[in-house]
Amino acid sequence: MLTFLVRRINLFILTSLMLFAVVYAVTLALPGELASNLSGIADPNRSQLTQINQQYQLDSNPVFGYLAYVKARLSGDFGVSLTSQEPVWPQLTQVITASLELGMMSVIMALLIGIPIGALVSLSRNPTIQRIVMSLTLLGFSVPVFWLGLLQIITFGVNLDWLPASGRINLIYEVPSVTGLLLVDIWLTDAPWRSAAMMDAWAHLILPISVVMLLPLTIVIRITRFSLDEELDKNYIRALEARGISRFHLLVHHALPNAMAQVLRVLSLQLGPIASAIIIVELLFSWPGVGAYMVSALRQGDHTALQAGVLAISLFIVLLNIVLEIIHTLLNPVSRKEIHGRI
Repeated sequence: MLTFLVRRINLFILTSLMLFAVVYAVTLALPGELASNLSGIADPNRSQLTQINQQYQLDSNPVFGYLAYVKARLSGDFGVSLTSQEPVWPQLTQVITASLELGMMSVIMALLIGIPIGALVSLSRNPTIQRIVMSLTLLGFSVPVFWLGLLQIITFGVNLDWLPASGRINLIYEVPSVTGLLLVDIWLTDAPWRSAAMMDAWAHLILPISVVMLLPLTIVIRITRFSLDEELDKNYIRALEARGISRFHLLVHHALPNAMAQVLRVLSLQLGPIASAIIIVELLFSWPGVGAYMVSALRQGDHTALQAGVLAISLFIVLLNIVLEIIHTLLNPVSRKEIHGRI
């Protein structure tokens, strides 16, 4: 297992270095002054230009320049924004937490809803119900995110006026930022309007979550159903069932924990599409996340902010993918056996 962890850490390091190389190569090809594109300083004076040349090794060959670029970014120096001339990193940390909150709540809701539905479909003896649920999941998987988001905005936000269709919370609530996660920060405050602010924050979350969670929800339902069918057909389940143990008990206490490893494995492969859905939803619902931040930087030609957003999202996806793969290996005895067999 230790060898497996070392290999995954090495994979994360190599993937990160390749990602930095791609972003650095694209930065070299961008129009404008290279010093401004790397540092974000729109019109550097002579002393600033000398400092930038030394920091990023602009007078050296591209290899030393790449190493200097990686060193600067890993130290937390992402430069300043070309438009606001303020440091990029504090801006990025504010928007990342908003995207994390939306993504985490969407995946959690998908698991809480999808696992019971998949289990019930697996227990059902009615083939008609199974076909209907599987057809609906296929339809949900195929629905375009932007179309569903616009439909919900028009229906529930404009025509019916049931839910807010933009923003993260009403501006009348000034919630002190502690963790950056709005629901947690509201819960930590002792203001008299805490309950009202919590309800308002959830009201703003409902529509974006319902759109983002559609993709992972359909995946969780289908994989849970197929994994449980495969698990319930194994010999140890049949032996326990022959002893008089109910099928529901077998599913909850034996088959379902074993099937969750496969659900996590498939979800880890869908992190990229889920991140793309989050970016689209942030634009539709004016959600102040990293996706909206990157699109705004792209429109304004803010290269340093765009670089920081791309690096943050990509590195987070790679890291989370490796973490989920490690969790899958720990949960799945077959994977552990294969690892020890290779070692």
